[in-house]
Amino acid sequence: MSAAAAAPMRAASEPMTASTRAGAVIQHYISSQVDALNRAIAAAERHAPGSAAEVRGVIHRLRTAIRGYAHLFTETPHGGPQLDQLLASLKHTEDLERLEVHFADRFEQLGLTAAEYPKWYAALDREVEESYEQIERVHSQAWVAVLLEQVRLFAEHARFTRDGDKPASSLMDVLSKSRLHLLDTYAKLSQATDLVAARDATRTAARETHLLAEAAAPALGRAAEEIIEPVSALGHLLVEYRQTIVARNWLLRLPGADRADRLTASLADLEKEHLRQLGEQIDAAITEMSERWR
Repeated sequence: MSAAAAAPMRAASEPMTASTRAGAVIQHYISSQVDALNRAIAAAERHAPGSAAEVRGVIHRLRTAIRGYAHLFTETPHGGPQLDQLLASLKHTEDLERLEVHFADRFEQLGLTAAEYPKWYAALDREVEESYEQIERVHSQAWVAVLLEQVRLFAEHARFTRDGDKPASSLMDVLSKSRLHLLDTYAKLSQATDLVAARDATRTAARETHLLAEAAAPALGRAAEEIIEPVSALGHLLVEYRQTIVARNWLLRLPGADRADRLTASLADLEKEHLRQLGEQIDAAITEMSERWR
């Protein structure tokens, strides 16, 4: 093994600092996510609750780190459209599982007993199980195993560019650009014709900034945490906003009789009010974050 290849492995077993090679920091992060993905996939194969969201989250961590820090490596693996298909299947299952919890919370707010839950709620559970079977059909395809092996080999044998050989402190350049992109994305909300889509773009930008900072955090410490903390709080609100939109749309797509039911109307009113509150909280979180980053 060459000295160039051995150095990152040594760095991975030693405490990381701002002087650690940038490529070694990200390589170690990617390697840890490969292990996490294998565990998450095994849980999804058992249809374990929440495992679809876990698989999707780890894939996003891997993809964000590989794309965002691609300049550190001479070559990187690419997922392609098939990976997008898998992510879409995972997101569908995640949405359904979140809906079950979301509506159960709403029923509790309305003081309903389990016997009073609407019949369409029971159908959600069947849809969740069917969606896990769809995930299993997708990730059992040969390309998934091939892609996982490519990422594993990359994590073990990545070769660095000159940027990858720079100290980890240089990773702040990537985080600064991502942070500016997040603020710019949010700033476009005032001109957006589709507020829901614009807020979803902000959610995606917040997730990317969070994950890029997470990957660099072992070496950058507090500098990365100063980004992670406010972006994580904002991201939570944006995810909740999206989930409320999904819940509202679910109610609107119910058959006519269910949609006209008094309970459905009460739920729709709750979702509408929650969206208003979340919009205010998101604006406040962005304002606080901008002031913190000045």
